Amino acid sequence: MFVRIRRLRQGGRRIPDHETGRPEHQAVGDLQSTGRKFELHQPLANTGPGYVLHDARVVAVQPGVGGMLIRGFEEYRGGAVLQEWEVTPLDQVVGDDGLKHWNWPR
Repeated sequence: MFVRIRRLRQGGRRIPDHETGRPEHQAVGDLQSTGRKFELHQPLANTGPGYVLHDARVVAVQPGVGGMLIRGFEEYRGGAVLQEWEVTPLDQVVGDDGLKHWNWPR
């Protein structure tokens, strides 16, 4: 599932709402889940995941936009800290060629 995530914590501490919109706290990619682990991969890349949440759970599903709040643990300085992701699916738009494309940020 192609999504945009907004990381809500850094080092286990909550990021203030006015700072979560900064590019360093956001990422776009292919969200994959295996068991209780969520991974965000760069699409069409043959590399490992960019972000990983262990023991992760979907805490809330947001009405209307199809987004969700996922809470789990990430590795930070050799330990595990709490992390939350606000996940929103990417939109599809009709391009000039008449075909649907994912709305990737430029």
